[in-house]
Amino acid sequence: MVIRIEPQKIAHAEGLYLALQDRRIYEFLDDKAPDSIQAVRQRIEWLLVGAPASSGEVWMNWTVFENTIVLGYTQATIRDDGTASLAYALSPSVWGRSVAHTACKLTLAEIETLTSIAKIIADTEVRNMRSQALLERLGFQRTHEDEQDVYYKRTSG
Repeated sequence: MVIRIEPQKIAHAEGLYLALQDRRIYEFLDDKAPDSIQAVRQRIEWLLVGAPASSGEVWMNWTVFENTIVLGYTQATIRDDGTASLAYALSPSVWGRSVAHTACKLTLAEIETLTSIAKIIADTEVRNMRSQALLERLGFQRTHEDEQDVYYKRTSG
């Protein structure tokens, strides 16, 4: 298994569309499966434009591959306060195979190489035990929770 990430581009739209169709991905997300390959293309185009200049953010998005097969994505929002937030969505076909761990480690390395981030944060739904275990395995520390979400941080370096 060779897992790699690549900066997201429009050419990844068809693979992302196929990888993101399984409804289980959205059990803990405020999102739904993309309606079409064109919808994925449009989303990638929007992401490539980047965050509004006034937002104080930079958006970074990667497509996750196993060899040449698209498995999902990772992303980071870099804020001007020195914080980044990590997010990811991967096909259930690779759950339990350490693919998310590898993809997120590669993403964290990219964030740390390309930016001067002091802290990386993430959150997940309280019932999403897989994601909580992944974040803890990646070195994130649980900071707090509310009724719906559990919040984590990881100090860079």
